[in-house]
Amino acid sequence: MLFRSLKVAILSTGDELVEPGMPLGPGQIYNSNRFTLMGLLAEAGCEVVLCETLRDKREATRETLLRAAESADLIITSGGVSVGEEDHVRAVLEESGGLSLWKMAIKPGKPVAFGAIGGTPVLGLPGNPGSVLVTFLVVGMPYIRKRQGRNPKALSGERIPADFTISSASVRREFVRARKETRGSDPVVAAFPNQSSGMLSSACWADGLAVVPENTTVSPGDLLTYYSFAELLS
Repeated sequence: MLFRSLKVAILSTGDELVEPGMPLGPGQIYNSNRFTLMGLLAEAGCEVVLCETLRDKREATRETLLRAAESADLIITSGGVSVGEEDHVRAVLEESGGLSLWKMAIKPGKPVAFGAIGGTPVLGLPGNPGSVLVTFLVVGMPYIRKRQGRNPKALSGERIPADFTISSASVRREFVRARKETRGSDPVVAAFPNQSSGMLSSACWADGLAVVPENTTVSPGDLLTYYSFAELLS
């Protein structure tokens, strides 16, 4: 059985966003999320039909979301779903569409949202680059597989000893950007030293995610479930 590619619109939010290669002014940052999502969606077999930046205006956000809904099967936004004065995506969904989910007990990526506008589903990801990577893989990919008509897939992962320490337990489930390494002849999972949600370089260093359950500390040798990026995107 054949299916057409899922058509996806990518909308980045924020007046501070500048395209890579352009000079940065005070308070500006490069729009890395657009290119992260384009690469991930290509790996997932989706067709990107629209890429735009939403400026911090409520009505402009509403108009662009409604326009994207006309051509896309799914809209993915980055930023605009938290509680700041200029976070308009969540508010527009509540006013002009529907909001089914907001906030998940995961780290990074707590303010993830899901709703619809103009009959088209909207997956609202946080604005920080590390959170975009994690929430797309953990929340977005299962939904995309379902929309593509693929059979539900139970990820197997691997149980591997940790080669790092987390001394402070979190009430949220943590997805650590990590990679599988070898110590002697045995595999271990190592964590990128800086797990800040704004640290995109962790995505280049890592080759997967290690899962730390809620209310859990980690010591070297503790067994953790590790999922490779290849498995998460397959």
